Amino acid sequence: MKRVRAAGFISFFCLASVSLYCPRVDASQRRFTYTYGSDVLNPGALELEPWTTFRVGRDAFYSRLDHRLEFEVGLTDRLQTAWYFNFRSVTEDTDAARVTAFEWGGVSWEWKYKVLDSVADPIGLALYFEPSFAPHESELEAKLIFDKRIGNFYAAVNTVFEHEWVYENKGKAEREIAIELDLGLTYLITSELSAGVEARNRNFVPEGGFASSALFAGPVVSYGTGRWWATLSALPQLPALKKNDTGSTFILDEHERFNARLLFGMQL
Repeated sequence: MKRVRAAGFISFFCLASVSLYCPRVDASQRRFTYTYGSDVLNPGALELEPWTTFRVGRDAFYSRLDHRLEFEVGLTDRLQTAWYFNFRSVTEDTDAARVTAFEWGGVSWEWKYKVLDSVADPIGLALYFEPSFAPHESELEAKLIFDKRIGNFYAAVNTVFEHEWVYENKGKAEREIAIELDLGLTYLITSELSAGVEARNRNFVPEGGFASSALFAGPVVSYGTGRWWATLSALPQLPALKKNDTGSTFILDEHERFNARLLFGMQL
């Protein structure tokens, strides 16, 4: 009996030590910067996520910083919502000079529902819906999110549909449609650290029909411990799958030659 109690005490001590000295990474940690996973926050959990995206390189000089401040809330074991505040600064060459402008990008409201779990089920599946409202434009974004964890490998695929209305001329809205495919594959080096690759295929579909297909790919790394995590990607643009009217190898009127994104998450 004493041996059984001693073994039980040792087991309890080992588990407690692991909990104290090996920080657990919460399911909210994003392993990619563009590609979403199917996990949602636990009910009642709160998280603050600042985003920064750096974009540079168009036909003329172009440098841009996009910022998003996200406040995320877990509602049930399958449903979460989030609010975004969007703003950006742009430096570019015009006919007159090089100018810098600060722009308010409006607000967004995210809803995400987990249908299947990436570990317990054969494949993870989530539905995503996000309306956005800005002074001169509005947008609806929908995603189908698929992901799977096998051993130390984690993969995710998103199909994205965006419908945007631009109100540059009073009383008239110009519609813009984009269809995107996001893919991510990463390896969990430890429970805190992962490294892999991420790719984006963005297709621009104006009212006149399919116009261009831009491709981006590059490395992504993520680290999380305790109550915070951070994820960084660097995605240069690769030769276009479908060139636009300019005939250039790269799509540099709608997209940039290089972009990098940093996400930071902190539990509240």
